[in-house]
Amino acid sequence: MQIVKLRLMVLAGLLAVISTASAEIYKDYAPSEQQVQLTVVAVEPNYLDDYLVKLNRTWVRSMEIQKELGFIVDYAVWTSDAANSPNVWLTVTYENMGMMQPSQTRYEQVNAALASRYGDEEAELDAIAKGYEEIRTMLDSQIINQVKFLD
Repeated sequence: MQIVKLRLMVLAGLLAVISTASAEIYKDYAPSEQQVQLTVVAVEPNYLDDYLVKLNRTWVRSMEIQKELGFIVDYAVWTSDAANSPNVWLTVTYENMGMMQPSQTRYEQVNAALASRYGDEEAELDAIAKGYEEIRTMLDSQIINQVKFLD
């Protein structure tokens, strides 16, 4: 009889641990509404500096305009001196999934702002963009979001 009681107590204890150990979304943690587009890039050896300078003249300019217009929350360029490949990570943070959806209005606003600021450099910027394929490979693209742990 004592063994049966002991086994039942152990079983009850295990069930209590299991039921309290499972996490529940919005109770124990919550995904952020902000969405981050992560692009993983492998830049050819000895071309990282060149790639970053060209990226600043193209992608970063576009991101700055989108940020000014309120279409994105933020963006970033990450590099690693220790990594051979991948060695560049690009992030774009959106307020929510809705802001990631295509929009003709936003597209036209960004293009108008780019043309206004950098229109006289269009041929040069087009050549830079076409030259990316020679020095980099896009390895992956993911949509990620931060997990916030609730107390």
